Amino acid sequence: MDQFGTLELAWSQGYGGTEAHYIDKDIICFQCGKSIKFVAENGLETVFAFKGNGKGPFTAHKVNKCFAVAEQCLNPKIYVFVYPTMRQLGVLEGGAQLEFQQLVFSASEYLLSLSGLPDFEMTLWKYEKNIKLASVKIGSTPPTSICFNPGNWRQICVTTDKAITVWQTEQADDNYILLPQHVKLPPEDPNTGEDEKERDVLTRASTRMTQYTVDVPKAAIAGLVGEMAERLSEIQDETVRVAPVSQTWTPTGDIYVGCKGGHLLKIDGELMKARVLYYPPPAAETPRSRATSAGRSKTSIGDSQPIADELSAMVLEGSVNCIALHRKGLYAVGTDGILRRIETSGDEFKVAEQCNIGVPISSLAFSHNFSRMALCSPMGSIHLYDAGVPTSLYPLRDFHHGQFIAVSAMATGSETFVSIREDGEVQVWNVASGKLMSSVSIGAQATALACSPLAHIALVGTMTGHIFCVDLTDIEKLRVVHRFRIYGGPVNHLQFDENGRYILTAPEGDEVFVADGRPSQKFQMLGYTVVDGSIKSISNFTNGQNVQVVVTTNDKHDKEQGANKLTIFTLTDKLIKDLKISYNSLKSDFKDEAINKMQFHLTVPTEWAAFGENNTLYAINQHNKKIYSVPVPETKPRKMTSPEAYLSAETEFIGHQLAGAKIMLSPHKKWLASYGTDGCIMLRAKGSMDRHVSIMPHEYRLDGVHTAAFSEDCQYLLSSGYDGVLACYNWNFTSTGLSKAKSAIDMVRSRKARLFTSQQQEDEFVQGLTDWNMPEPPSRSASTLQQEDRERTERKKQEAIDQDIIYKTPTPTPKADATWLEERELEALIDEDKQYADTKIQLRTQIRDVRRTIQEMMKDNEGQPDIEKLGRHEFDLDVDEQSKLQSLGEAEIARVREEIEFDNLAKMYLRDMIKKECWDEMKVKGRALQAFNSNLEVSNFPMKERAEAVVNALETVTKRRQIEIAELAARKQEIEQGQKPASHLKYRQRPYSGASEFDDDLGEGEEGEEDSKELPSTTGSLGAQFGGGSDLFYSQFELHTREQKTTQIILLEDAIHRIKNTFNKEFDEVFAKKEQEISKIKDKNKRIVKIMEDLDLTEEIMDYELGALENPEMLLTVDDSEVKVEKFLTAEQRKKLEEQEKIAEERQRLEKGDNARERALDMMMGGVLEIKKEDELKKDVPKPHFMISKAEEEWSEDEKKLAGDYEKKVKDLTEEREKYRKQLETELRKLQGIIQDGMSGFDETLNTLFLKKIKVMMVIYQEELKIQRLRFALLKEEELEVREKELVRLQQHKKKLKQLSSEAASESSKNLAKFKDEYDILLAEDKVMDRSFKREFADVSAIMQDQLYRLFRKRPRGQKFKGVDTPVLDVNSANPFAAERPTTARQNAAAQASIDAALEEMDRESNMPEGLEGHVWKRMCTYRKDKIYSEQLVKVKSLVYAEMTDFEQRRKNEDVALEEEIRDIEKQIKSLKEDRQRFTLNLEVQLMLKQGQVEVDAGSFVHDYTNSVLTHRTVVEELNSTIKQLGESKITSMVESKDFRKGIIQLEWEHKRMLMQMTDLQNKMKDIQFIKVTREIQAFLNEADYDAKKQQEIAILEQTILLQKKHHDKNMREKKRTFNELQHTIQSKDKENSGLDIELKEVNVCVNERDHIDQVNADRRMDTGAERRYQEIVQRRKLVDLAKAQAQEVAVLRAEVERLRMRTFPALVQVEH
Repeated sequence: MDQFGTLELAWSQGYGGTEAHYIDKDIICFQCGKSIKFVAENGLETVFAFKGNGKGPFTAHKVNKCFAVAEQCLNPKIYVFVYPTMRQLGVLEGGAQLEFQQLVFSASEYLLSLSGLPDFEMTLWKYEKNIKLASVKIGSTPPTSICFNPGNWRQICVTTDKAITVWQTEQADDNYILLPQHVKLPPEDPNTGEDEKERDVLTRASTRMTQYTVDVPKAAIAGLVGEMAERLSEIQDETVRVAPVSQTWTPTGDIYVGCKGGHLLKIDGELMKARVLYYPPPAAETPRSRATSAGRSKTSIGDSQPIADELSAMVLEGSVNCIALHRKGLYAVGTDGILRRIETSGDEFKVAEQCNIGVPISSLAFSHNFSRMALCSPMGSIHLYDAGVPTSLYPLRDFHHGQFIAVSAMATGSETFVSIREDGEVQVWNVASGKLMSSVSIGAQATALACSPLAHIALVGTMTGHIFCVDLTDIEKLRVVHRFRIYGGPVNHLQFDENGRYILTAPEGDEVFVADGRPSQKFQMLGYTVVDGSIKSISNFTNGQNVQVVVTTNDKHDKEQGANKLTIFTLTDKLIKDLKISYNSLKSDFKDEAINKMQFHLTVPTEWAAFGENNTLYAINQHNKKIYSVPVPETKPRKMTSPEAYLSAETEFIGHQLAGAKIMLSPHKKWLASYGTDGCIMLRAKGSMDRHVSIMPHEYRLDGVHTAAFSEDCQYLLSSGYDGVLACYNWNFTSTGLSKAKSAIDMVRSRKARLFTSQQQEDEFVQGLTDWNMPEPPSRSASTLQQEDRERTERKKQEAIDQDIIYKTPTPTPKADATWLEERELEALIDEDKQYADTKIQLRTQIRDVRRTIQEMMKDNEGQPDIEKLGRHEFDLDVDEQSKLQSLGEAEIARVREEIEFDNLAKMYLRDMIKKECWDEMKVKGRALQAFNSNLEVSNFPMKERAEAVVNALETVTKRRQIEIAELAARKQEIEQGQKPASHLKYRQRPYSGASEFDDDLGEGEEGEEDSKELPSTTGSLGAQFGGGSDLFYSQFELHTREQKTTQIILLEDAIHRIKNTFNKEFDEVFAKKEQEISKIKDKNKRIVKIMEDLDLTEEIMDYELGALENPEMLLTVDDSEVKVEKFLTAEQRKKLEEQEKIAEERQRLEKGDNARERALDMMMGGVLEIKKEDELKKDVPKPHFMISKAEEEWSEDEKKLAGDYEKKVKDLTEEREKYRKQLETELRKLQGIIQDGMSGFDETLNTLFLKKIKVMMVIYQEELKIQRLRFALLKEEELEVREKELVRLQQHKKKLKQLSSEAASESSKNLAKFKDEYDILLAEDKVMDRSFKREFADVSAIMQDQLYRLFRKRPRGQKFKGVDTPVLDVNSANPFAAERPTTARQNAAAQASIDAALEEMDRESNMPEGLEGHVWKRMCTYRKDKIYSEQLVKVKSLVYAEMTDFEQRRKNEDVALEEEIRDIEKQIKSLKEDRQRFTLNLEVQLMLKQGQVEVDAGSFVHDYTNSVLTHRTVVEELNSTIKQLGESKITSMVESKDFRKGIIQLEWEHKRMLMQMTDLQNKMKDIQFIKVTREIQAFLNEADYDAKKQQEIAILEQTILLQKKHHDKNMREKKRTFNELQHTIQSKDKENSGLDIELKEVNVCVNERDHIDQVNADRRMDTGAERRYQEIVQRRKLVDLAKAQAQEVAVLRAEVERLRMRTFPALVQVEH
């Protein structure tokens, strides 16, 4: 079909809130699917179809008017286009391997791209020249925002959820590098302080006792090396920090950052530190409806400052997702849909302006002049807003974002399309322009759409099964006019036939419904048919007046498989005329014969199918995705198993690449279109299926094409994808295609003519329909109403049973929102009720009689004996229901039993695991001994069997240690043989040290030998005294190597094991003793019990048994007495128990029979085998009979004698009993005392064992402390080793960086030197041009040459070359950076154009001096232009040279810094090695010292032994005695010195007193000698009455004062008189001035009148004097100019004469030596 032409994108619609940009003053652009859409503020739209592979990110440049789009494929490219010509400006390659994440333009000519998987590379481009400037690897975390600094393109800020990085671009001519600066994010909670550090806890490890501690970083402690070591602090940081989502730069280089939680940050551009300006309120303080209070602003991380501003609402989470800087302030908007202008002057946070947009905003863009902004919403709308004008908000576009469910062409003759979105929004589009004509919402979730060819209506199917009819007769005003419901469930399939006569629809099941497609018939249902399996696709084909419907189904359980069956049925006019005979039942289901229903098997699973001419089926093979065609027989197969019932593919053609494709035919049935999830649409002509035209309107990564549709004339093709975009393509036909398209147009015309009359009638009917309104929802839900109806029915039924009457089921009524299918089923049910009404009554009567009979039988049963009573279940007549309930009950019982068994099984498994771990594997079971008379309790040490690996390690260490000791002893002996005779050698071995020691002084005998052993004070424990001693231990002062420490740990663990074993043996002995004691107590208790029975006492008997702690085996068994619930017995167990009970009863019955042995024992010995004394004493003396029967007076002598004997026997018996009783009491007290003594003795033994247990535990803790110290030392060695590895790695890394830095510095130096040579050459050439001017113009006169040189030096005014980023500020502009900011290239081009224009003006011939030839003038102009260009080039090169110099200096500084870092690391490595060596040699030793032997002051918790020394006690005692002697002698000498000193001090005091008296007398004598005699003193001495003289002087002074006062009053009177005269003079002058003012006004009036008269008469006078004077002035000026020229010429001639004269005369120069 490619010979027909090509499909080109006409328009596209849809917007999902992606980033939008201003590309021109009033043009907004954004991505619309794979295309770029441009929308003007006046509503005009254009679209650019991107031809690249895949859909990547997009960005636009509003200054340079260009945009960039990236591909999404393997090795994607970036395409840059110029707006509005859409000319391709460049293609950028090599920036990514698979995809780009973001593209960003700078304010100049640079572009930044960020790639995704797998490289994650940020690349800087110069897009106009397609040059890749620099690239750098970044993290894999996706960025949330990227932005250039508009004032400096060299700064780039990149934010992610977890970091903010500012990249600095450094340039040296053509070399660019990107260097990062990381900004630490502040905490999200204002109460979290950054400066808080962990509180130091004083522990033994931090006291620096005697161990030389080495501080290592946490990474070394964790054992991390490499990248993980560098990221450890980041990993351990559990502080919840802000998550940046947006950013904007300020003119000062600071950055505002908006965060996800509503925080607002400000980053200092110099310090690169973030400060939180605003904290949003906590979530608990935020009401749902409206925020009424301000949040919290914060000027620093440490302190917060709440601000309550009545104008502002709270800035909540998501409110600063988009921010942009304006001259008036910072604009912020986000998901809350409120635009705010924030003022942040100083530390104040204030919302000065706000506007409620009403929808969430995802993109904010300012126009070119910052006067207007575009606010884009993910809901599909774009709003425009004038900054500073809250009432200026208006919507530019509202695309109503949502998934397009379907699209369909309207009725014949219309140039519009109809689309339906997922939320039920019906939209009508103009097919030519893509304009949205109108829309209406049906208020329900839509699933399908179909437009009628017969009328201007559209049917919309919903999830609930409702079908809405939308009136399309008035395109500008859509209406919903009708709603009907055929079935429940979603409408998956909905379509009209070609002529609009029928509606075909189907739900998810296996039913296809047919309805009348005419609105005038209210879409009357015609019927339905059932197919085999779930429906996959429905297609219809109109053949004359008949409509063939083809349905593909899947009858397998796996619904994901394609269709495997095909069903065809035909709708004819005959069928419609008489529907009743075509139904199988009242449910309106069609007979197969009436619709000629045929079924076939599909040999391959099919995804979708379309039925065309000649009974040809076109389908898509699900396996190979190919399109195949198959002819369908016209006759029904005889059987479904016959060969003709299987349809196989006839031909196959290339299909789609992914599964899920669909297929359809064009309206004129000549073209075949297929579309699928690969995003491709393929078009084929049925005559040439092997050739196709394909387009890619949607992205396969977004599930490709959802639906597609042809226009009625097949000139347009519309497609909608899962990306929410509706795209329209039109044909660009070739000459062949035009002829083929004509058939489609002719078909449309013929169908329009055929349906014209019917269409008018149907449209008139639709227009007459009223608007359909959504019914009010019921107050109660449908389920509630159904439940109430059900309860009401059950209640009435129960009442009928109680009253013993026949219950009649009420006639069913349809529910409020019943479907057509439910109504038909209800009608069938009602008809069935009418048909079988009498039969139902008879059955109900019989049931009532049976119920009565059963009730009577149940009453009779109640009166029967229990043995004859029947169970309740025996009267259940519904045996099936009874068995069903029984089976359900048994199943539930089985389920519960299974759950209990599994629960018990889990508990048993846990029990077994605990028992295995804590009991079975224990070699020595844990148990305790309890005292008899106290709460004392002593437990043993539970011990496991040592593992084989531990035993092997112990054996290895033991053998190795023995070898070391033997080797050391042999070596020592060899050394000593050369120094002493062999007879004096004595080898001794320390118990706690493996080293041998030779004593030189053996004269001390046993004392010397004892002193040579290492004492517990130096070994650090008392293990040897409790069974833990060994000759294999190392001394604590010799544990230097790692192997020694490991060996010592193993030996100490073995010592702990032996100590525990020793104690456990003693424990077992005591335990056996207690068992013996308990057995003795039991034996004695038996006798005590017997005695107490004989004595008839009720005292408590002390009976002791081993408890659970002493006998833990008791915990592993459960006695029946411990179970408090009834035991459940199975049937087998109950049967066995019954048998045992029968055997026991039989045995007892036999025992109750005639037992000869027991009978003989009773007769012969009274039932006992041994006669005991206590038994005899219990017997009373038998009383004679006469004493009972006769009175004492009636007794005879013999009887009295017998009575006396009786009394004597009774007395003897009583005495014997009392004697025996005392004997028993004595024995009882003795037995109790023995028991108490035994218990006390055991308690003492147990107390001794307890004390020993405490000592043993102390010893074990001492040994374990030594083990922990050794392990700590090993761990510290590992940490130091890890730290050394990390430092070595850092050193190697820094060396590599140093090498690279050195190479970079060297390369930059070479480039700088090379560039400097070029610059020097260029500068020299520029100077040469200036010097060689006269030589170039030697052919002109000197005067003319001088004039030309002045013109040559003349430059255009104001054309100074500006810096790279020099902005042209405009105080009236809203742009916070500059009113106009062209790119550097445009600035240079503008400057060059201005210079060229100025040079062209200067090169005009009007500026040529008089008398100069034209060719010389042109040559001078060319030379001047070259000179100016050379100067401009020199200035540019000078800037580049300065930049390269700065670049080289930075590289050198980096090289020096790296070198310093390497030296610092080397110092650290050296220091670490020294610390490691010192740590190895400076051992930590555990000592045991008695109280008083520690002379160090105690600290807070433990002693600090940092500056302490360990010495022997005798040394201290000797020093103390010496100090005591010296002290006594010092005291004696001090007493003597004190007495002698006392006399000296007394003499000195006397001497000082006398000296002071002498000095005082001398001073008095000097005062008398040098006193000065004044006149006052002389007068005082000479005058007899000195006071009278003083009184006289006072009187004279008073007279003088009175005289001066009189003179002052006279002067004041004179001054006042003069003042009054001056006041009179001033008044007179004022009067004169006022008169003169009046005269002046009159004179001014006269002068003005005369001036006016003079001006009127001036034109009448002819003044020739002015012209004459003007001519004189001009003549004089000419003469002056001539004189000046002649003077200059004379000066030039004189200079020339002087030059010639100097040539002829030699120059004599005085040479200085």
